[in-house]
Amino acid sequence: MIEIRYQDGEADGSTYVTRYLVTDRYLRMDEGHDDADFTLLDRKTRKIVNVIHDSKVIVTMHDRKLPNAPPHAYSVEKKVTPVRKGTMRIQVLADGKVCSETVAAARLFPDAALALAEYKTALAYTQWVTYQITPKELRQDCDLVQHVWQADYALSQGLPIEDRDYSGRVRQYLDGKKTPLRPKLFALPKTYGVFQLPESDSEGIGNSSQPSAEQAR
Repeated sequence: MIEIRYQDGEADGSTYVTRYLVTDRYLRMDEGHDDADFTLLDRKTRKIVNVIHDSKVIVTMHDRKLPNAPPHAYSVEKKVTPVRKGTMRIQVLADGKVCSETVAAARLFPDAALALAEYKTALAYTQWVTYQITPKELRQDCDLVQHVWQADYALSQGLPIEDRDYSGRVRQYLDGKKTPLRPKLFALPKTYGVFQLPESDSEGIGNSSQPSAEQAR
């Protein structure tokens, strides 16, 4: 089992620790302690659930594929440049605006980087539904780039050690290690209720934009 810890920061200056536990089958994301609420990705089925202990509920995310959207409304560019030996800087832009800037290490826990990319891809439809119900005046092209259509771009060169996005969020790699597998950390509570997130209406899903143009991987 791989254990990765990041310090995450929001635009308002608040910070917190995010822990990822990675096995061949699962990715668990939590606040750094075993009894915390957690998000679990089944890497085989690509299904994601959130476990909330106070409410004793398991929230299941959408596992549908993204729709085939109409022609694009913005262009996407990915710039990759070397930083130092073994690390690369990845900038992802929408119509010239930087949506994310990441420094990644290709040889640092590559399976963890793959699992994070799988998580973002599996979550993309849920993020797409969220975008649909967001007021139009609050929507940004970077929302779609970062979380939907190009969700895995920033992870294309390895595990992030530094990351900053358009919303002001920052991430700093703290540490990582291999530890003995603890299956209980990946088990879902059997007595909790299960709640499925509601779907967005199909008409709304079919009438949004997706990018084209400069999509170099």
